[in-house]
Amino acid sequence: MSDPLLILGVQLAGAFHFVTLILACFTPIPPDWEANLAKLPPIHRRFAVAQNFSIGATIAILGLLSLGFAPELVAGSPLARAVCGATALFWGGRAVILPWLGVRATLTTPWLRVGYRLLIAECVIYAASYGWLAVRPV
Repeated sequence: MSDPLLILGVQLAGAFHFVTLILACFTPIPPDWEANLAKLPPIHRRFAVAQNFSIGATIAILGLLSLGFAPELVAGSPLARAVCGATALFWGGRAVILPWLGVRATLTTPWLRVGYRLLIAECVIYAASYGWLAVRPV
Protein backbone atom coordinates (compact mmCIF):
# COMPACT_ATOMS: atom_id res chain seq x y z
CA MET A 1 0.00 0.00 0.00
CA SER A 2 1.34 3.42 -0.89
CA ASP A 3 2.18 6.04 1.71
CA PRO A 4 -0.48 8.53 0.49
CA LEU A 5 -3.21 5.92 1.01
CA LEU A 6 -1.82 5.00 4.43
CA ILE A 7 -1.70 8.67 5.40
CA LEU A 8 -5.30 9.14 4.29
CA GLY A 9 -6.30 6.04 6.26
CA VAL A 10 -4.65 7.34 9.43
CA GLN A 11 -6.29 10.74 8.95
CA LEU A 12 -9.71 9.12 8.46
CA ALA A 13 -9.13 7.04 11.59
CA GLY A 14 -8.26 10.25 13.43
CA ALA A 15 -11.51 11.85 12.31
CA PHE A 16 -13.48 8.76 13.34
CA HIS A 17 -11.97 9.01 16.82
CA PHE A 18 -13.99 12.22 17.15
CA VAL A 19 -17.10 10.67 15.62
CA THR A 20 -16.85 8.00 18.32
CA LEU A 21 -16.56 10.64 21.03
CA ILE A 22 -19.57 12.55 19.74
CA LEU A 23 -21.69 9.40 19.51
CA ALA A 24 -20.62 8.40 23.02
CA CYS A 25 -22.13 11.63 24.32
CA PHE A 26 -25.55 10.54 23.02
CA THR A 27 -25.40 6.87 23.99
CA PRO A 28 -27.54 6.01 27.03
CA ILE A 29 -25.22 3.32 28.37
CA PRO A 30 -25.38 2.42 31.17
CA PRO A 31 -28.99 3.21 31.98
CA ASP A 32 -29.69 5.29 35.09
CA TRP A 33 -26.04 6.33 35.26
CA GLU A 34 -26.66 9.29 37.59
CA ALA A 35 -29.00 7.36 39.90
CA ASN A 36 -26.56 4.46 40.15
CA LEU A 37 -23.62 6.78 40.80
CA ALA A 38 -25.58 8.59 43.52
CA LYS A 39 -25.72 5.34 45.50
CA LEU A 40 -21.94 5.09 45.61
CA PRO A 41 -19.63 6.76 48.10
CA PRO A 42 -18.29 10.09 46.76
CA ILE A 43 -14.81 8.68 46.11
CA HIS A 44 -16.22 5.95 43.87
CA ARG A 45 -18.38 8.45 42.00
CA ARG A 46 -15.37 10.67 41.36
CA PHE A 47 -13.35 7.65 40.24
CA ALA A 48 -16.03 6.62 37.71
CA VAL A 49 -16.30 10.14 36.33
CA ALA A 50 -12.51 10.54 36.19
CA GLN A 51 -12.12 7.24 34.39
CA ASN A 52 -14.71 8.21 31.78
CA PHE A 53 -12.99 11.57 31.31
CA SER A 54 -9.62 9.82 30.97
CA ILE A 55 -10.97 7.45 28.31
CA GLY A 56 -12.51 10.37 26.40
CA ALA A 57 -9.33 12.43 26.65
CA THR A 58 -7.25 9.49 25.40
CA ILE A 59 -9.53 9.01 22.40
CA ALA A 60 -9.31 12.75 21.64
CA ILE A 61 -5.51 12.79 21.92
CA LEU A 62 -5.15 9.71 19.70
CA GLY A 63 -7.50 11.36 17.20
CA LEU A 64 -5.49 14.57 17.22
CA LEU A 65 -2.21 12.69 16.78
CA SER A 66 -3.67 10.73 13.87
CA LEU A 67 -5.04 13.85 12.20
CA GLY A 68 -2.06 16.09 12.82
CA PHE A 69 0.83 13.68 12.39
CA ALA A 70 -0.40 11.06 9.91
CA PRO A 71 2.66 11.37 7.60
CA GLU A 72 5.01 10.95 10.56
CA LEU A 73 3.05 7.97 11.91
CA VAL A 74 3.21 6.29 8.51
CA ALA A 75 6.93 7.09 8.10
CA GLY A 76 7.70 4.64 10.90
CA SER A 77 10.23 6.39 13.15
CA PRO A 78 10.71 4.74 16.55
CA LEU A 79 8.48 7.37 18.19
CA ALA A 80 5.80 6.89 15.51
CA ARG A 81 5.93 3.13 16.07
CA ALA A 82 5.56 3.68 19.80
CA VAL A 83 2.52 5.93 19.29
CA CYS A 84 0.96 3.43 16.88
CA GLY A 85 1.70 0.58 19.27
CA ALA A 86 0.15 2.44 22.20
CA THR A 87 -2.89 3.27 20.05
CA ALA A 88 -3.23 -0.40 19.08
CA LEU A 89 -2.99 -1.47 22.73
CA PHE A 90 -5.62 1.06 23.80
CA TRP A 91 -8.14 -0.03 21.16
CA GLY A 92 -7.30 -3.71 21.56
CA GLY A 93 -7.90 -3.37 25.28
CA ARG A 94 -11.26 -1.75 24.61
CA ALA A 95 -12.16 -4.58 22.22
CA VAL A 96 -11.58 -7.04 25.07
CA ILE A 97 -13.12 -4.99 27.89
CA LEU A 98 -16.33 -3.89 26.16
CA PRO A 99 -17.82 -7.41 25.86
CA TRP A 100 -16.68 -8.17 29.43
CA LEU A 101 -18.80 -5.25 30.70
CA GLY A 102 -21.94 -7.20 29.83
CA VAL A 103 -23.98 -4.37 28.34
CA ARG A 104 -25.96 -6.52 25.90
CA ALA A 105 -29.04 -6.53 28.16
CA THR A 106 -29.13 -2.72 28.05
CA LEU A 107 -29.04 -2.54 24.25
CA THR A 108 -32.79 -2.17 23.99
CA THR A 109 -33.10 -0.73 20.48
CA PRO A 110 -31.81 -1.91 17.11
CA TRP A 111 -29.72 1.28 16.82
CA LEU A 112 -27.97 0.57 20.12
CA ARG A 113 -27.25 -3.03 19.08
CA VAL A 114 -25.88 -1.92 15.70
CA GLY A 115 -23.85 0.86 17.32
CA TYR A 116 -22.35 -1.55 19.85
CA ARG A 117 -21.32 -3.97 17.10
CA LEU A 118 -19.81 -1.10 15.11
CA LEU A 119 -17.90 0.05 18.18
CA ILE A 120 -16.44 -3.43 18.71
CA ALA A 121 -15.54 -3.59 15.01
CA GLU A 122 -13.92 -0.16 15.22
CA CYS A 123 -11.84 -1.27 18.20
CA VAL A 124 -10.64 -4.41 16.41
CA ILE A 125 -9.89 -2.55 13.17
CA TYR A 126 -7.93 0.17 15.00
CA ALA A 127 -6.02 -2.39 17.07
CA ALA A 128 -5.04 -4.35 13.96
CA SER A 129 -4.28 -1.31 11.78
CA TYR A 130 -2.26 0.69 14.28
CA GLY A 131 -0.57 -2.52 15.41
CA TRP A 132 0.44 -3.20 11.83
CA LEU A 133 1.83 0.34 11.51
CA ALA A 134 3.84 -0.25 14.68
CA VAL A 135 5.55 -3.41 13.44
CA ARG A 136 5.53 -3.23 9.64
CA PRO A 137 8.80 -3.07 7.75
CA VAL A 138 9.53 0.38 6.39
